[in-house]
Amino acid sequence: MIQQAEANIVFPQWYAGIGVTLLLLQVGFISGWSSPMLARLSAEDSPIPLNPTQASWVASIVNLGRFLGAVLGSVSTSYLGSRRSLFVTVFPVAAGWLITALTQSVEWLYVARFYSGVGLGMAFNSFPLYIGEVSMPEIRGALISMATTGGPVGALVASIACSYLNLTASSCIYLALCIMLIGIFFWLPESPHHLLKVGACDAARKSIDWYRAGKGVDNEYDAVVKFVSIDSNLSFMEKLREFKKPPIRKATFQIIALYTFMQICGLNSIIFYMETILTWAKFTMISPSLTVMLVNLCGIFSSSLSILLIDRFGRRFLMILSGTGVTISMGSLFAFFLLLDLKIDISCVQWLPTAAMFGFIISFCLGMLPVPSAMLSETFPANIKCIAACIASLTGAIMSFLSSKTFQPMVDAMGKTYLFLFYAICTFLVIPYSMFMMIETKGKSLQQIQDELET
Repeated sequence: MIQQAEANIVFPQWYAGIGVTLLLLQVGFISGWSSPMLARLSAEDSPIPLNPTQASWVASIVNLGRFLGAVLGSVSTSYLGSRRSLFVTVFPVAAGWLITALTQSVEWLYVARFYSGVGLGMAFNSFPLYIGEVSMPEIRGALISMATTGGPVGALVASIACSYLNLTASSCIYLALCIMLIGIFFWLPESPHHLLKVGACDAARKSIDWYRAGKGVDNEYDAVVKFVSIDSNLSFMEKLREFKKPPIRKATFQIIALYTFMQICGLNSIIFYMETILTWAKFTMISPSLTVMLVNLCGIFSSSLSILLIDRFGRRFLMILSGTGVTISMGSLFAFFLLLDLKIDISCVQWLPTAAMFGFIISFCLGMLPVPSAMLSETFPANIKCIAACIASLTGAIMSFLSSKTFQPMVDAMGKTYLFLFYAICTFLVIPYSMFMMIETKGKSLQQIQDELET
């Protein structure tokens, strides 16, 4: 009976988490679209022929859209609330797929990918705040992990759909799912934190009543009032000055570091150029396109596993485990390509680059994917969360753009072998950072975390 009562309390929060997961599914579509579709568009029989430079811009212009999305997401979250901001996020994503479905030129493809990037930037800005505001501490990390599972699921679907369907058909499928999302977010209540910030006390109580299934409403209402009331009437410049305070500086540095590590580990190189890397490695055991699908499938299982582990073992443990796995994977790619450079027979270790791809995606999705978003949702006071989310989203956009756009220049400058060594060294830094500098937020309320940062 007790377990049934607890299930009734958290069910609305899991329902909200499913809605966010479906939005992150669109993020996976946007990211996973590049590898198979660019290969088809770069072929001789392409309906929209792309040269290597144009293909590079189609892949990376998404990250330029993320800059604008980061700012728009922060503004919309501040003025509309995190739930309404998620609702608004769907529209640029839908516009991107609609233009992609109708496009007949590379210029309109640029526009479509830019719109998709705007939606991507807004999504990463808004969803951690929304989940952090409506969920109980005991399941907050699991909800974040479940939401981020949408990324690898979407990437897998895109790798299959873009391999077997044409540009228009696949885009129409993604657009239809966007329309379904509009209905889900329209129906969900706004977060009580935003409703209290705008003085809608009765609506905030009703929101808590919905998300808590009518249990412990008064206690939760008092806790949210306390959390929101701290310096809630600060001007924008006064909010910026809050970042000079040591606890806020510490939290900001942590978020910048985590979102930087997420991108400089080689993520974009693996996601966007996986088939190319396997071709360089002369891998012939199975087709590169099938390998991409299987790797993305493993990412789904790994993300699902993080749902169970993040609130049991904590954020720090998953980051250490994830950083170790990604470092070993990149080191393995370095070792394999070094053998190729030295003209050593690699027939007995031909499996190594594929194993490294699997190791990378499993390790990345286990910790480095969900933990930064979880920490963003937990470590900032209510009055500056929107600015913090903007900083995090801008950091992700900048580092993602640099990572994707510099891949080929870095290969030309240092060779692919030492590029993977560079990624391995960058990712290794995650381990000591997580051990000695990251705070642990497992099972703590948002107010408890703020109290700990003050000490």
